[in-house]
Amino acid sequence: MAIYTIKRKLYTRYDDTDNLKKMKDSDILAEQKKEAPGYGDVIQKTAGGAAVGGIAAGIAGGLKSKSLAGASKYGKLGAMGVGLGAGLMALNKRDKEAADRNFYNKRLAYAQRQAKRREKIDWKSNMTQRDGYSY
Repeated sequence: MAIYTIKRKLYTRYDDTDNLKKMKDSDILAEQKKEAPGYGDVIQKTAGGAAVGGIAAGIAGGLKSKSLAGASKYGKLGAMGVGLGAGLMALNKRDKEAADRNFYNKRLAYAQRQAKRREKIDWKSNMTQRDGYSY
């Protein structure tokens, strides 16, 4: 776990986009934007956290109060608390992924604009600077 944390800290968001600088113009123009992550994972983790929290707190509440009503009450509280916590963590993770993808897409759009500009200049120079060409 510690090694992964250290390596992850050494890896920056610029490392993904620096590869764009090493690509040929044709590869840059063929590169596709990264899609934004959806909310499906957030909903799934919220529901999973609510189920786990409801079951665990329901069992603990039933053992504590020795009644079905106590189990139901604690189960509802556990489902809300753990579900909310799991949902917030998943939402935070989704937002970080979306920010990284937006950063990559902005750098890609800039690189594609520059590649188109360079290709336009190359095409014009190839067409106007060849032998036997006149305006």
